[in-house]
Amino acid sequence: MSLPACHSAEPNRLSLDPAEPDDLPGIAALAESIWWRCYPPIIGSAQVHYMLGRGYALPALREAQQNGTRFSLLRIVGVPIGFSAWRHESDMAFLDKLYLDPSFHGKGLGHWLIDASCRQMAVEGLDQVRLRVNRHNHPAIRAYERAGFFVSGSDCQPIGNGFVMDDYLMYRTGILGLLLD
Repeated sequence: MSLPACHSAEPNRLSLDPAEPDDLPGIAALAESIWWRCYPPIIGSAQVHYMLGRGYALPALREAQQNGTRFSLLRIVGVPIGFSAWRHESDMAFLDKLYLDPSFHGKGLGHWLIDASCRQMAVEGLDQVRLRVNRHNHPAIRAYERAGFFVSGSDCQPIGNGFVMDDYLMYRTGILGLLLD
């Protein structure tokens, strides 16, 4: 399959579409596939299993969407290959989830997904976004830095079952400027 240019996406080739409740099972399946392919070397299989059940199972996704989290599906030629999820937090956005099928890594699509998600936030009048990323997920950290995020701190939080989220806190400002591109 030939990939579209990332900066001038044709609607029928590359799109980031708001997810409807009926899209959540596909997002859960995509999350499961991506997590099992990417995260065991970083956090171990037991924590992957725990976190998928805790945050990516269908009931958890439904609850997040009902509580205001906005999910979007990244599609290429109509096929879902990634997703993002964000919510309002005070005067900024919190990018809670951003995942891309690893077979599409290194092609500029992650950067496109980050910028397109930030544009959605900017349309809502938000100019800042924050996120958490595992401190050992070096490819994701580099991708966020290339997209204008900076590390502002770190945080290690227990999440249950003896597991922790050992994360960098990252911020990006000036996302309203994306609307001018």
